[in-house]
Amino acid sequence: MRVTFHGHACVTVRHGGQVVAVDPGAFSDAAGALRDADTVLLTHQHPDHLDVAALGAALASRPSLAVWGSEAVADVLRGALATDTTSRVHVVAPGDRLDLGGLEVVVGGGLHAVIHDDVPRLTNLAYLVRGDGGALWHPGDSFDEPAPGLLGGERLDVLLAPVSAPWLRLGETIDFVRSLDPWVVVPVHDAVLSDAGHALVDRLLGEQRTGGTYAYRPLAVGESLDVAAGSLDGAADAAAGALRREHPEFGEVALLEADETVPPRPEEAVADVARSDPAR
Repeated sequence: MRVTFHGHACVTVRHGGQVVAVDPGAFSDAAGALRDADTVLLTHQHPDHLDVAALGAALASRPSLAVWGSEAVADVLRGALATDTTSRVHVVAPGDRLDLGGLEVVVGGGLHAVIHDDVPRLTNLAYLVRGDGGALWHPGDSFDEPAPGLLGGERLDVLLAPVSAPWLRLGETIDFVRSLDPWVVVPVHDAVLSDAGHALVDRLLGEQRTGGTYAYRPLAVGESLDVAAGSLDGAADAAAGALRREHPEFGEVALLEADETVPPRPEEAVADVARSDPAR
């Protein structure tokens, strides 16, 4: 199963003659992801996950292309696409399964993570994509995990971990990675990060392995990795074992540094003062 990164939240997954594109949005190379896709999976309708113009062009040029998403996504597309293509837009919900020949998809998710109490929460689907014995989890804009029992007690092979958005703190991503404990972490949802922001993410998730023992694989746009059960390019298990032997501290729950070049939030400063006051 080959996973290719197309920028931000967009990947393609290839196996058994099938090509599945997930979230071809405006912050990604959507046209490149859709060029030879057979199936498109959409987590939700935000523009950074759905480039309507690029998807409309792909549907017009490829009569066999099929699109799957929530009812809300389907409503957006039916109102924007040419009428002769809307019959290929299909609705799925958490718990549904798709047999795509060489790939199996299990739909999860629920709601978009909270941006602000005043911002309505959209339906956000997540997708477990399986092929060649390996499994990849795309959570969309959420920290939703696969349903209990879905992995059958096996360790998740690849987690696409969101690292920057108005709805997340990097500490939440670290906890998400710890909770799922995948073999491989690929950072995604990163288009708004500066070079300094990318370096900070790489330091915490990569160099320091604050999320646990895994292979950390940031991918450049157009770069791919090959995935099979328990392996990355045939070597993830060995790489993780070597890391644990060389750095036993990676197996411990690490504490974040006090100074991560980000000033504390006001409530954190208040709490620090309260803890340091002997009269309290």
